[in-house]
Amino acid sequence: MIPRIATILVVIGAIIGVACVDMSAPSGAASISSLQLPSPSVVVGDVMRDSLGAPAKLDVIAYDANGARISGVSPQFFVTDSGAPATVDPSGTVTGTKLGIVHVVGQIGTLQTLPAAITVTVAPTLIAATNATVDTIIAPLSVDTTQRGTSAAAVTVTGVGSPTPVGAAGFIVKYKLLQAPSTSASSNSPAVFLADEQGNPSTVDTTDAAGHASRTVVVVTAFLGDTSLLRGRVDSAVVTAETSYKGTLVTPSPLRFAIPIVVRLKLP
Repeated sequence: MIPRIATILVVIGAIIGVACVDMSAPSGAASISSLQLPSPSVVVGDVMRDSLGAPAKLDVIAYDANGARISGVSPQFFVTDSGAPATVDPSGTVTGTKLGIVHVVGQIGTLQTLPAAITVTVAPTLIAATNATVDTIIAPLSVDTTQRGTSAAAVTVTGVGSPTPVGAAGFIVKYKLLQAPSTSASSNSPAVFLADEQGNPSTVDTTDAAGHASRTVVVVTAFLGDTSLLRGRVDSAVVTAETSYKGTLVTPSPLRFAIPIVVRLKLP
């Protein structure tokens, strides 16, 4: 009887041992981040740079089974396009070779990121207002906070091209609201702010394929603190826009917009 019990205990112990091995955390990375891009673009004949203008490399962050970051892991990078307009060396340095879009995948162990698109563009030499005139913001006279007046502060960033300048795509344009009518002391939200195309607060935009970038100045009449605006006085919002390359502002950054604001009764 005793040998039989001993045999059963040995079998149970073996099963428990196997179960412990199967449930142990996997070695190496259990998950990885998306491909980390220092910039959305790289200039032909140059390497990718960060927001301060310093050369910077691609990266992928690895995490263990507990979600903790793993250090000392070297990711691999693969260009998925044939005849790609950029190269990526083993360290993650991206070099632009011709205008276009390059798609890159990062990998750690057997885990791969989704492809990331990187624009290969021209060096920016000029930032200018896209429109010759800026539209006056007509803010509707209303206590309804969803009633808003808007106007776009649009810029175009270009580089040297032949015979005409070329749009500099993939550059981050930073906006600042320097001056605006005051907000009511009872309001928790600003009466005037910068927003993206969906109306969400935003002070940065990335130039598109034509070199265009834009933020919208939004006025919420219900939040205004200056009641003289409600009686017909004209005020304005002052906005600046700037972009840089290799740590130097692109002329004539910062570009300045003075946008008139008028409050009017909205007619049906």
